[in-house]
Amino acid sequence: MTTSAPPTVVIPATPSSCEILVRLFLGVKPPPSLHALGRMPNCGPEATAALLKVLRDNHERSHVFFNEFSFHNHSVHHLLAIYALGAPAPVINAAYEDTHLDHLRVTFVAPNKVTITDDTFTDYLGNDHYYNAYLDYFHRVVLQPGIEQPEMLNRFLEILIHPIIHVGYGVEFGIMGLIAEGLAWTSVHPAEPEWMPKAGSRLRALNILTLMLRDPRFFGSRTLDKHEFAAMLESHGEIFVKYGELWDCQIETQEDLEARMEELIWAATLMYGVGSWDGNEAEYRADFFTAHIVTSVLFIPTICAYLSRESQRKLLRAHFLTSITWWVVRGRPSFALKDFTSRPLPPVLNAPSSKYSNTLPGTLPTPAACALSSTSPYASNANPWYAILADALVHPNEHLCKVQRALAHFNLLYGHREAGFVLESLSKDGVDVNPEYGYLDGSVFLRTAWLTAAALGWVTHGEENTGAWNYQEFQKAALEELELMKGQGRA
Repeated sequence: MTTSAPPTVVIPATPSSCEILVRLFLGVKPPPSLHALGRMPNCGPEATAALLKVLRDNHERSHVFFNEFSFHNHSVHHLLAIYALGAPAPVINAAYEDTHLDHLRVTFVAPNKVTITDDTFTDYLGNDHYYNAYLDYFHRVVLQPGIEQPEMLNRFLEILIHPIIHVGYGVEFGIMGLIAEGLAWTSVHPAEPEWMPKAGSRLRALNILTLMLRDPRFFGSRTLDKHEFAAMLESHGEIFVKYGELWDCQIETQEDLEARMEELIWAATLMYGVGSWDGNEAEYRADFFTAHIVTSVLFIPTICAYLSRESQRKLLRAHFLTSITWWVVRGRPSFALKDFTSRPLPPVLNAPSSKYSNTLPGTLPTPAACALSSTSPYASNANPWYAILADALVHPNEHLCKVQRALAHFNLLYGHREAGFVLESLSKDGVDVNPEYGYLDGSVFLRTAWLTAAALGWVTHGEENTGAWNYQEFQKAALEELELMKGQGRA
């Protein structure tokens, strides 16, 4: 388990000049790609002003990690996700002040007041004590683009692929300060062993998941811990490389890119959404780690809008490899799509024995007799996405809004896909296609989002935050693991 306590003597970082800060957080731009995420209307300019104010404050105030276990500062991701969902200024301010400020770690001057230059760039990679020094360096880079540095793709995807989410937000909203933060974040992550494969054979991503489910060399269905990700690469890296080489990730045209992106999105949704489901009567696990596959793949189209075809291919393949590794780490759950898609969709009533109801908790308003479909459940909940996104806007967990925003976007892109749509293309690969894929359709995004909302608690309808995904629980587990390792002489 990697830990990193702050230096013995902490010197607060020197604030950026007003000129630099304004240039880094100049405003909010529209998405760079038609396949990038859309945004909901908000309540006027006050929301944008509040957003930029808290982003600047976080940039100047806070370190990228908020504890010694390299837990990430998620405030920016939370704030931008709810802003994109239409949050007004008071909700943006409350999200920052009530959810994040109490545990963020102050950013500090690097040891010996080191300044990162082109010549010293590689000297401190992987050491988070130098985060602020790298941040200052990348201030210069993003305001004068064109510098490339080694191993950035590997580092870009390290530790739950958070840096790709951070840079993705910066690119999506056109905020250079966030790109600088994400690149500095990337610099202070450890680089794992080189395991980027070369382009290989021609299999679709879903067929590769099928082969991996049948592969006896993995750990059965055992779920591993976060810190075992690196160990997985050490012990099984060659296997992952071989699977990566099987993926058809050639990108020569925009149509190729869109096809590969769709493969990644379906794979990500299966690994998290269906992989977290153990049946209608069981608690939905809403796996925290595979959820990051969903929230990170969301930004691939945004980043790819600025990349060459070769760089697009490298980024997509790296993301796919990181995703399948985390999926195996989390137990390599299978995809019971026939049962998963057989449930009625919300708001139609489901079986009383189901763990989660397809109707919202509490007393719902009674529609007027003149309302369309007034005697059906659709009159009070015609589009379940409205309830899902409204709940995510004010839910205190900073991850829920990111997951729901991603799933809503995927639904917009692929919600029209009918059951069986993928079978023809999968059958061309020459492998036995998983028959469960015959039940894959565009409803999986709504089904996953509804279960996720129910598992975390419908706070807009009187339910408490269940505590799932709360950082305190992960920190408690990390402390217990550290004490255990100390007792065993391994830390």
